[in-house]
Amino acid sequence: MQTALFENYEKQVWELSGIVPGSEGVRMRALKQAQKLGLPTKRDEEWRYSDIKFMQDTAFHVASKINAVEIDTAPLCDTYAGRLVFINGYFDEELSDYADLLEVANVRPLANHLITNPERVDELIEGGDGIALLNTALMVGGMVVSVPANTKIEKPLEILNFSTGTDQSANHTRHIFELGEKAALTIVENFVGDGLSGNYWNNSVVQARVSEGGNLEHHRVQNEGIHAFHTSKAYVSLDTEATYTCTNLMIGGKVARFEGHVKIMGEGARATIDGVALAGKDQSQDILTNVRHMVPGATSDQVVRTIADAFGKTAFQGKVIVDKDAQETEADQSFKALLFDRRGEANAKPELEILADDVKCSHGATVGELDEKAIFYLTSRGVDPVTARQILVSAFTADAFDRLEENLKDTLIAKVADWMAERNIG
Repeated sequence: MQTALFENYEKQVWELSGIVPGSEGVRMRALKQAQKLGLPTKRDEEWRYSDIKFMQDTAFHVASKINAVEIDTAPLCDTYAGRLVFINGYFDEELSDYADLLEVANVRPLANHLITNPERVDELIEGGDGIALLNTALMVGGMVVSVPANTKIEKPLEILNFSTGTDQSANHTRHIFELGEKAALTIVENFVGDGLSGNYWNNSVVQARVSEGGNLEHHRVQNEGIHAFHTSKAYVSLDTEATYTCTNLMIGGKVARFEGHVKIMGEGARATIDGVALAGKDQSQDILTNVRHMVPGATSDQVVRTIADAFGKTAFQGKVIVDKDAQETEADQSFKALLFDRRGEANAKPELEILADDVKCSHGATVGELDEKAIFYLTSRGVDPVTARQILVSAFTADAFDRLEENLKDTLIAKVADWMAERNIG
């Protein structure tokens, strides 16, 4: 079956010739490597909890570019330095607003970046599995944002990824972020599918390099269409004293997965990856992290909370690798899951691979139900059962949002409350 899939994908690679100039070589190399590795199956350890049958059954065609789309999706941020809008994976200049950002940063489409810097095509991260490799082989667009040294962009850059009317099509986007020394940037990605959307596949990759003393905040809200498939990967490298902060809220889609891959390459660097995944009926929501400490004196922290309703499924796989030279590393993982129904499913696989001997590393994982005593306490004081459960869920997920600034935190907390209200669980 995969032979037929890859024959279809190879045809698509040839059809994309010229879309991103200079990428033909890396595209075909990535496709051949993907074909060699094959698409993931449940026999692959990192994919054992994922519902990935969709990618085995369908050769998704690259989505077509459409024009004259009306979007009523409000920005997640009250104010922003720029808003970049992608429709079905293609950048929409007219709907975007980033004039202010251009005054302080270099912002250009991926195609333009490679036209003016053809030697940098080999800097594209091809990825370690068939999903990332397909993104490299079939990417149609993306943005490159370079922030100069000592430039701190106070307001966030919002990237709206909007999918509409796309059945058995795929959006393969690639964004690249480059932060100079002591530069700072906040990115807010918003993935939205409208009510007309079919079983499309949104396959996104972000790659980022944060130079010495830089600070990259990367926040994501995944609210794809109800029939959609979503796979996203972030590949981030940190130099000395650099920081990377990532927060995920996963609500939409039929099958969704986020992966955060961080290489800590400089002493004193810090990486945090937090997430909340909410799975309703027939939804599968996965978070996977891989943080590698390669040098001494760096820290990492992960806080993940998931909730599964009846016939919903969540999974967290978090791996921290401490190389033998990475002494004085501090790394923590905290995972907690709630099940609203015994027919829900929550999976956890926290891992520590420690080759150094002077470290402080810990991980913990718990799965349980809402505390009936706490519910009784609240209802005995006049709170109705539905509101009582909403209060407890808000408290349960709050830890994963602690590192957000207040405005964005309130927005994400409200989305969790809306998800609870739709279920009217009392």
